[in-house]
Amino acid sequence: MGRITGALFASLSLLTVATSPAIADDAQLAAILFGRNYNDGVTAVSVWPGHADRGGGGAAEPTLQTPARLRAAQAEVAADPTLQAAIERRHIALHNVVWVETAANGGRILYYR
Repeated sequence: MGRITGALFASLSLLTVATSPAIADDAQLAAILFGRNYNDGVTAVSVWPGHADRGGGGAAEPTLQTPARLRAAQAEVAADPTLQAAIERRHIALHNVVWVETAANGGRILYYR
């Protein structure tokens, strides 16, 4: 009887270990903790007033850009179908784009407010 109980307990504990990744996938825990990965080569970074005070890093003061630079960044997004698809997928309006950079790996970094 003890062996059966032990085997039953071991199989039930293995069953919970095997189903926990499926449960985590349904809850999308990684998406909640780390953000959603779109695999499109574009990283969208939200900037807001005062983000530099909190050590945000990134582009040189993207929130203090001139209107001409904002228009240039928005025109760059409007001219690039990949960036257009990226902002549509992320529900970012074109007028909220502040800055666009090219990363060292060739990907694009899009700063928005």
